[in-house]
Amino acid sequence: MSDNGPGRVEITYHPGDPQSSQLRVRVGDEVSVTLHGSPAYGWTPVEAVGSPLTLIETAAVAGTARAAVRATAPGEAELRSASSFRGDRFGPQTRLWRLHVHVDP
Repeated sequence: MSDNGPGRVEITYHPGDPQSSQLRVRVGDEVSVTLHGSPAYGWTPVEAVGSPLTLIETAAVAGTARAAVRATAPGEAELRSASSFRGDRFGPQTRLWRLHVHVDP
C-alpha cells in the first residue's frame, strides 16, 4: 500500500484453502473479499462486525460471496461468512470463514 492514499487489498478464498487469520490496513483502505463455493454449498453474505469497517457492497450468488469493505476508523473488527450444504438441513457441517482486521490511523 502506498503512503500517497488509500490502498486496496484483495482476499480470495476457495474451499480447502488455509484461512488468513489477520489483516492490517489503514483508514481509507478498501478490502475486496471473494469466497468461492458452489450452488449446493454456498456462502452467506459477508458481515463486517465492528465499527471501524463499513460494508460498501455485498452479494452472495450461486454459492460465491463477494464484498467490498472500507476501513473508516482506527480499531479492530472481523469479517465473516458461513457456508453450509443447501440440499439437506441435516447435511454436512456449516463452515465459518472469518478474518480479524486491524485498522491503523
